[in-house]
Amino acid sequence: MMFFAATGAMALSLPALAQSAPDLADLVGARAAGAETQMEARGYRIAGASTVRDIKFTFWWNERKQSCVSVSTVEGRYAAVDAVPAGNCDAGSAAPPPSQNAATTGSLVLVCYGGGSKPTATTRPNYTWNSDKHKWEWGTTLQSTQQGFSSDVQIEIYGDHGRIHLGPDLVPPIHSGGSNGWWDLTNLVVTPTLITASYRLNGMNKPKVTIDRRTGRIEIREMTSFNGQCDIGDWSQGQRRF
Repeated sequence: MMFFAATGAMALSLPALAQSAPDLADLVGARAAGAETQMEARGYRIAGASTVRDIKFTFWWNERKQSCVSVSTVEGRYAAVDAVPAGNCDAGSAAPPPSQNAATTGSLVLVCYGGGSKPTATTRPNYTWNSDKHKWEWGTTLQSTQQGFSSDVQIEIYGDHGRIHLGPDLVPPIHSGGSNGWWDLTNLVVTPTLITASYRLNGMNKPKVTIDRRTGRIEIREMTSFNGQCDIGDWSQGQRRF
């Protein structure tokens, strides 16, 4: 059976982390039921799954290739197929040994909503005295203030690597790097109760991220601050939100 990418109204796209999986690229856009049959025919077995709102993430392991892929399914079709670290498939001895920061305990996809404040400049009307003309004249002055905003943040952690997607209000006018709104996380540390990391917007702006896994609270601190709440799938059965 031939599989083809969806076109027109069925335009599915999700940002890919790291590398795509060329041998499975033809499955993007295919209906999940048929695509899963093809995955098995090509030597892959399902190794895990999670759901974030309307996106289903499944992980597939290929023993012969010693490779793990992540599949994102939206509205019953494969939206993206990406190669991810083997640890995400819990491949046993085939997977690389866990690192000291415990980030290789699996994958994590978070959607966080909240608000914050950022520096901005506003103009204020005023009158100034013109000593040459001996009268008051209308004018404006520039004033630095803090502006409040609402935003969302998305975080993906795969093995020892992670990235963060920022809402427009969290991205300064002058920034470097980033890909389609995503920035790589650095200094990533994942423990059973806490996630900490940082990312580089520019040479002078390197925000720090702290997430409490027990409460789901996220904080971002630098020139622009952000506080919010994170969710993933169905976390109601455990003591941690994720």
